[in-house]
Amino acid sequence: MKFNRPVALLIVWVAAVLVVSAQVTVYRHANFEIFRLSWHNLLAGKDLYGSYPPLDVFIYTPTFAVLFAPFALLPLWLGILLWNAANAGALYWGLGRALDPDAAFVARAIVLLDAIGSMQNVQSNALVAGLMIMAFGSLDRRQEFRAAVAVGLGTIVKVFPLAAATFAIFRPYRVPRFTLYGVLVGLVLLALPLLVISPSALLEQYRSWNHLQSGHERGLSIMQHVRMWSGSDVPSRPIQLIGLVVLLAPLVQVPHWASRRFRLLFLASTLMFCVLFNHAAESPSFVIAVAGVAIWFAVSRRDAVAWIVLGIVFLGTTLSATDVIPGVIRQQFFVPYKVKTLPIVLVWIITQVELWRRSVTVPFSEPVRVASAT
Repeated sequence: MKFNRPVALLIVWVAAVLVVSAQVTVYRHANFEIFRLSWHNLLAGKDLYGSYPPLDVFIYTPTFAVLFAPFALLPLWLGILLWNAANAGALYWGLGRALDPDAAFVARAIVLLDAIGSMQNVQSNALVAGLMIMAFGSLDRRQEFRAAVAVGLGTIVKVFPLAAATFAIFRPYRVPRFTLYGVLVGLVLLALPLLVISPSALLEQYRSWNHLQSGHERGLSIMQHVRMWSGSDVPSRPIQLIGLVVLLAPLVQVPHWASRRFRLLFLASTLMFCVLFNHAAESPSFVIAVAGVAIWFAVSRRDAVAWIVLGIVFLGTTLSATDVIPGVIRQQFFVPYKVKTLPIVLVWIITQVELWRRSVTVPFSEPVRVASAT
């Protein structure tokens, strides 16, 4: 009987969801408690963004609280299981939508450990990464409504997935249709809390949410590194603007848009950008960036240099917050110097260089095919 690698990997992903969900159920991770409480607070007319010790502050949109209701109303163990399944499933499925079977297998294998880390923290980052990748896959199939839903859901969770709307540029003649769908989906999602609260109460919730967002630190971002190494409190906005220019600059090469490799590398670049230049990036957020690294590796020439770079990411980013790294090294080197960010910066720079090369339009092996999501 022939060994089926994709099926074996799928089994590993499913097993990871089951094991991690059981672990979280036993230890009652605070993040899930915060998400559950958000629905009940919204229903009760309380300020979602107030202080509710001993839990941390809720930082998501009011619409997220509504969308989380099905998970909040279920028994704890089932809510956790389905929430982690939604996160892992979105990322797994999204990679299958964007990549051919071989590339999807490689990308799924690379991002697995970071997906597990995100699930252990009961975070939404794997879901957000999956939605952004789904948007890319749907736009490549000219399925603008599905793409608009994916972008809308991602944006209502984390805001920065709105960057996935840039993928529509590769089909400029279909941008008006995507824009229309996007506006309609956005309005519906923004108004969703009106099912349970009044318009004035919703406005107050958004005011409170906006005030909370302005107080975030620089986290594990490039801005934090600039502050650390310069010794001064450099404003985030100019650095983010520079990063945005670097991200979008390769799009001026309009003839390259026909290259699927070019489009996939831009997808990878966007995923990494959303973490590197996110002032609130934290360790579990890096599943989004590593998904970008995985796509970069999957569609690039897998030579010695690529493998070395991937090894640097695995050691410096994926394993940096785990017990695999001795505690002394982790606390005296990886944590204070924010090392987790640096391997992603390296791959992002490599990706930008590759996007400007003429060879980006030439596949390294067989042309990348649009695969069915499996």
